[in-house]
This record gives sequence, C-alpha cells and structure tokens, in this order.
Amino acid sequence: MLAEKIMYDQFPEYIEPQKVKKEKSVVKKKTSAVNKHMYISLALILLITSLFILNGYAKITSVRLEITKLENSKIQLEKVRNDLSGTLEGLKNTALISEEAIKSLGMIYPEEGQVVYLTVDDTVYSQEYKISFQDRVRSVISVFSSLF
Repeated sequence: MLAEKIMYDQFPEYIEPQKVKKEKSVVKKKTSAVNKHMYISLALILLITSLFILNGYAKITSVRLEITKLENSKIQLEKVRNDLSGTLEGLKNTALISEEAIKSLGMIYPEEGQVVYLTVDDTVYSQEYKISFQDRVRSVISVFSSLF
C-alpha cells in the first residue's frame, strides 16, 4: 500500500487538485427592529383581546349565578306567600272565630234587652277661612325660603 501511494504522488496528472475549503460564514438573518416590534405588538394585542373576552365570559357567568340565586329566592318567597295566604284564610273563617270566642273567652251572643241603638246627628260642620293677599304672599315666600 505504501508503494501505491508513492506512485500516485509521482505522477502529477493523477493528482487531484485539492479543493480549497472555504469557511462557510454563518449567515444570520437580520430581522429588523420593525419586525420585532410588530410581532411583540401583535402578541400584546392578542393577549389584551383574549383578556377582554375572558372578562366578558366572567361577567356572563356571574350574572347567570345571580339570576339562579334570584330565581331560588323567588320560589322560596312564593312558598311563604302561599303558606301565609292559607293561614290568613283560616283566620278569616268566622265560624272558627266565633267558636274560639265562645270556648276560650267565654263570650256569648247578646240578648234582645242588652242591645242599645243610638242615633247620631250626621251634620258636618265646615269652617270657611278667608285667606288674605298677605297670607298668600307669606306662604309663597316661605316655600321659596325653604328651598334654600
């Protein structure tokens, strides 16, 4: 193998020209400052828009929760109202009232001699007041002074 190498080196036509290796320079793409600012501003706009959308959804959820609470309280108040109206109807029953008055309070219905009828004169007395001009002026001034 060594002989072959020597022979090969002796004949210049067989010698391959050595390629000169050029150092490859690393080509960096220079992004301009405008592009960087554009990407950052686009990201910020998307972030702000997303925050506004999330805020809207949060408000919608809180309103729905409040509506649910109000509907539950409405149902409870309707139940209370129905219970109270039933109790009121029971209290309005005159038969129960008279029975309770007779049993617990010892009341009885009056006899004919115990009832006394009175007549009342239904005349209505009205007093007429004459209001002078000075009284009217004083009332107007007092109204205006009470405003200040």
